[in-house]
Amino acid sequence: MADETLRSPFPLGADRATTFTLGQPWRAKPEPGLRMTWVEAWYRGGCLEVRATMVDDEVFNDATAHNQRTWELGDVLEVFVRRDDEESYAEVHVTPDNVRIHFRFDDFEHLGRITDPSEVHADPDLIESTAEHTDDGWIAWARIPILASPGDVLRVSFCRYDAGRDREPVLSTSSPHPVVAFHRPWEWLACVVG
Repeated sequence: MADETLRSPFPLGADRATTFTLGQPWRAKPEPGLRMTWVEAWYRGGCLEVRATMVDDEVFNDATAHNQRTWELGDVLEVFVRRDDEESYAEVHVTPDNVRIHFRFDDFEHLGRITDPSEVHADPDLIESTAEHTDDGWIAWARIPILASPGDVLRVSFCRYDAGRDREPVLSTSSPHPVVAFHRPWEWLACVVG
């Protein structure tokens, strides 16, 4: 699948968004609790810029400070990004109340070498973001610095934890992951900077 996405990269321009939808490619049929998520993405001003619109029956996250374990505390939008010619990558989380996490991984195996996520925390203030509650869910916007020039390929993945107070979170992604594992950069979507 990774080779297929490299042959057909998505455009990532400054003036026109490319839209992605999230699903559950590891399942033959989506679970009943899956709610729609649309992510619009641009590359402008030296940043990957994303705006995610999420349908959500119960919007919450109990995180109160940046770089907390947001994925264990409620709803989260996750953004992964790397240049295709590098192994290092960033992971950014935004909650419905605009609490952020910023991780930096050196390479594809870095996650397996750490004992605590705080070992890879980066400055959350390097990320610009907003979040707002809507009548049927929430919207998150984020700008993540990553240097690229026209023609460069970025690998991106957008993932979501749709939590409930009395149930396990429903997970979804824009990438063709055959298993529930979001740290698989070779399966992230190829996007060419315009």
